[in-house]
Amino acid sequence: MGRERAGLNLNEDLDLTGFAPKTRPRPESEEENRAIKQAAEQSGFTSREPRVRRRKPASPYKIQLNLKVRDGIKELFQDVGERLRVHDKTVFERALLALIEKEGQGDLLLRYRDIVK
Repeated sequence: MGRERAGLNLNEDLDLTGFAPKTRPRPESEEENRAIKQAAEQSGFTSREPRVRRRKPASPYKIQLNLKVRDGIKELFQDVGERLRVHDKTVFERALLALIEKEGQGDLLLRYRDIVK
């Protein structure tokens, strides 16, 4: 058994014309184009064109707040949100607003309203 590998013979002129891309005729009229698209859809073919992606509007909720709480508080907090049928972020904002109003903190109330407007 020899350790030499067989050569690739790349010095020969290779005919690569068989690998050239083939062009296909494009439909000439808009009616032909529509008919082809309709036939393709009926046959189950889908378009290769990229779909237009809808962008979600930017959320004002960008900052994360992690809190350590006592046993059961997290579940109680989530239960409040479920009963009110709102997200946790809304429960937190409403609770903060209620605390500010209850304590009569006018300057903080102005800041709160400025943030959430």
